[in-house]
Amino acid sequence: MPRLEIRENEIEDIFALYPMQLRQVLGLSNDIHLVARQKILPSGRLDLVYSHLSDLLLIELKVERFRQAFVNQVLGYKGDLEHLQLTGAFIHGTLLPILLCPEATNSDKQYAAGMGVDAIVYDPAKVLTEFYSNAPLDVNYLGVKPVDIGVWRLGLINEAVCLAAEHHTVAQIAAQKGQSPRTVGNQMRLADALGLVTLKNNQVQLTDTGEDFVRARDELSPPDLLAPEQAAVIRKFILAYPFFSGVTFGILTLVSSIFELSRNTYPVPLGLVAGHFIKAAGLNYSWDSEKAVRKGVRMYTNYDIDLGLVGKVGDHYFVTPSGLSFVLLLNMHKSLKLIENAKRIE
Repeated sequence: MPRLEIRENEIEDIFALYPMQLRQVLGLSNDIHLVARQKILPSGRLDLVYSHLSDLLLIELKVERFRQAFVNQVLGYKGDLEHLQLTGAFIHGTLLPILLCPEATNSDKQYAAGMGVDAIVYDPAKVLTEFYSNAPLDVNYLGVKPVDIGVWRLGLINEAVCLAAEHHTVAQIAAQKGQSPRTVGNQMRLADALGLVTLKNNQVQLTDTGEDFVRARDELSPPDLLAPEQAAVIRKFILAYPFFSGVTFGILTLVSSIFELSRNTYPVPLGLVAGHFIKAAGLNYSWDSEKAVRKGVRMYTNYDIDLGLVGKVGDHYFVTPSGLSFVLLLNMHKSLKLIENAKRIE
């Protein structure tokens, strides 16, 4: 068995917060309900007590292999609770002592059973994995990864989004632009991923953010160039909804990667950025070809440059003033979310 290095109370926390996981470990078909945790008794502290039908499950949890002394320990707790039941100081129910260990032989289990204790082997790694997968946290970003929509620069969506104020289908916008519906469709998909439009069955509708984006357009600038005010609109949206889409996540991941790597060297070379971005974005096993890595990093580099978050000179990246403010505000946003989640768990 691999060396186990974790505090016992961390596993206990999981079982206390998510009784379903403990129920699976125990192999029970009916619900269990937490009655007490760290119950102080004359012989010590009992980790967990659950009700199950008419029974009371006395759970003694360990993160080390079975020892006979653990059996005596949980039996001592049972004796204490039996006394409390007789005096009316604890709820009535059949007391079932259970010892959970990550490792126990068949002879260990037989010894425990002979003493009236059910010794059950559990896998801490599995418990921790299931906890992380099912925790009610704002971890939507775990399922969000940067995508390749096929539009190389954000400026290329500018005219199409502005046309969406009057034309509400991809075909109409394509006709006005003199481009193919496929090209405009990709542009609208990118705009949808940025919260500027809603796109459904080739029907296009500006969002409130999209209307702000259109109003911020600079009529004197080239049609494929974002005005500073338009870039600010998109930056504001991403800060408010960082995991809205794979695109918003990719944009924030790239600038965050450059910021983090700047502690090693500055300006940050392309080679460092590419490797860090792919791993931070969760693309290590999906963008596994050199071409995909180059293309993806280049695309999101262009997006961040269009938004004024980063600058690039040759093969070196720089964080702009807007990029620095963006990262600091993003970190503050994440901290607030973590605080909200912690309160939700409590």
